[in-house]
Amino acid sequence: MTDTRAIRKERTRKAIKKAALDLAMNDGWENVTIRKIADTIDYTAPVVYEHFKNKDDLYYHLVKDGFRILREKTMEAIDSGNSPEEKLMAIAEVKYDFALKRRTLHQIMYDSEKPEWQKAELSKSIQELKPVMDQVISEISGRPEKAGELGFNLMSLIKGYTFFSTILMSEKNLLAQHFPADEKILKKAFKEAVQRYIKSIRNL
Repeated sequence: MTDTRAIRKERTRKAIKKAALDLAMNDGWENVTIRKIADTIDYTAPVVYEHFKNKDDLYYHLVKDGFRILREKTMEAIDSGNSPEEKLMAIAEVKYDFALKRRTLHQIMYDSEKPEWQKAELSKSIQELKPVMDQVISEISGRPEKAGELGFNLMSLIKGYTFFSTILMSEKNLLAQHFPADEKILKKAFKEAVQRYIKSIRNL
């Protein structure tokens, strides 16, 4: 009975989180309310409050989930790669795919007006992944002293492509008439850019 109750509770929490992200995708996070979430999943507001204290508490858990998922998928990608080049490409793809497939979650994770605890989560994520990134980049370049600089360059490349790809994939985007908005084309262009980057740092 206890296991069943725990499963049901976790299922409800997931439904609440998904509803919140769906609403935020359409209306913006600032317009999400507990009442709207409850209506979306056919529950009453008090049921939502049983799982999350308020909207800020829900936001907190969504952001924590996002950074956890991103860290776990990044580490899985690193473990699945054989050569350092494959590992670096896998890291880049994880970050790109996360931003495109979880656009709303990615947006609130990296909100420019984030509170201090959110900045701490971002810092924690960077601290956990940077040593691994530095090691992979050092193996490719043969220049461990430049790993930080080269890693920053790669992150800037990834951020640029994810930013514009996210805009182009938006239904409200006006640039799609001038640039390709096909997901496969955008992903191909991104991978080619990362491959050029890897080639440029190989055995510096």
